[in-house]
Amino acid sequence: MSNPDPNSQSATAARQLNWPLFRKHLLDHCRDGVVFVDPHGKIKAWNRELESITGMTANKVVGQQFTPAILQLSCVEGTSIPHAECPMAECLKTGVEASGEYRITGRSGREVKVEITFVPVLCAKGLVHGAVLLVHDYTIQLDLQRQLKDLYEFSTLDSLTQVANRSEFERVLEEYVRAHQTTNFVCSLIICDIDFFKQINDNFNHHIGDQALVAFASLLKKFVRSKDVVARYGGEEFVILCANCDGESAVQRAEEIRLTLNKTPQPMLEGKCMTASFGVSQLTSTDTPTDFFVRADTALLNAKEEGRNRVVCETALDLKAGADIDKNQFVSDAGLIWKKPKGKVLLRQEFRTITPIPLVVSKLRGYIVERDADLLRIEPDWVSFTIDCVDPTNRSRRGCFIADIEFQVHKVNQSEKSARNIGKETYIQITLREAKRKWFSTNATDLAPEMLREIRDFLMIADDESRLLVDPATSSDVVR
Repeated sequence: MSNPDPNSQSATAARQLNWPLFRKHLLDHCRDGVVFVDPHGKIKAWNRELESITGMTANKVVGQQFTPAILQLSCVEGTSIPHAECPMAECLKTGVEASGEYRITGRSGREVKVEITFVPVLCAKGLVHGAVLLVHDYTIQLDLQRQLKDLYEFSTLDSLTQVANRSEFERVLEEYVRAHQTTNFVCSLIICDIDFFKQINDNFNHHIGDQALVAFASLLKKFVRSKDVVARYGGEEFVILCANCDGESAVQRAEEIRLTLNKTPQPMLEGKCMTASFGVSQLTSTDTPTDFFVRADTALLNAKEEGRNRVVCETALDLKAGADIDKNQFVSDAGLIWKKPKGKVLLRQEFRTITPIPLVVSKLRGYIVERDADLLRIEPDWVSFTIDCVDPTNRSRRGCFIADIEFQVHKVNQSEKSARNIGKETYIQITLREAKRKWFSTNATDLAPEMLREIRDFLMIADDESRLLVDPATSSDVVR
């Protein structure tokens, strides 16, 4: 007896397949709700998953006209969808697939959040023969996301104040330092501490002290943006990581917080106001997370030593014994660390002034605008721009300088502070370089001193203020 032809057997089996049975099994085991409607919108199939979601069996709805009311369909916001705006009718009319998020009323009146896709069934000629409705219940995913969110908040938020906790702050701090090292991401840190917090606990009680912490944290959150992080570091000490924010802007924000807190009566303290001290630092390319934090923490300690209820900023450029100097820096004869200039230096001078940096920067902005200078690069403590120059004694002598201006802030030692009644001094380095040698290579050296005097006058550096370095190329004398 010969073996049967397998191809012949397959062809016979295919002719005997019960396609309606296959379709029923497919629908009944589909994990999404499925509805078939004919070209007129009448329901032809309603699978088990949709029965489970809605609580309505197929025999109750098959043969009925599909309307939003059958599913008690509403928008995500909860607004009912009228019959005239039925998405299924639109799908049948236009032959265009559509999808969206909706709410339907499920078993026992429970609202279920679903994603529904309306798919037209088209023939080869493009005629609409009906439509398929796919209902995906993502309530379980939302519940899981909510649980994960609760777990995340439990592990990252301070339970009392509902701002980030210390471990979350330290994690983000490391991320921001890495981002700065790879993309020069600008970031500043504010550390703040409620003044005399122990007296609040002693004079009222610890419960009132907790309320004061919550009020302070709530105020801090009003001054942060989406990428900023406010955290409770410990006790009454809080930190704010300010993304895309230089030191000057961070100081301004800290001052706004300080003033607001100082003028806000606290109900738990019988209408009295609290004060706080603030330390600020800006992230630099050589910082580790510890360097960045310690600098701001040092500024906070200085704010407390200077009388509390104030903002102090510590810059990374404050000279420290044994400081590491990288290849892009140098130490001047005056003992200050500066950026190393590139190209031929015509003239460089350092100055010490009591004029605050914000005022110096404001004057510099005015000078750049007035001279129509072209900015080359700006950093929080350094700016570079080009200036066209004409010799007033000979209009044919023209040139173009590159001016590099760098700023530092240094604390005045105790003896100088007492004598001069100031706490900070601004140090400024002005470097002039040639931008285009072919224009005035023989005259640039003669024109540079006059250009430097012009810049110095605009920056309000008086003649009687200390000029620390005359010309690094020809002199090592320090003028005091």
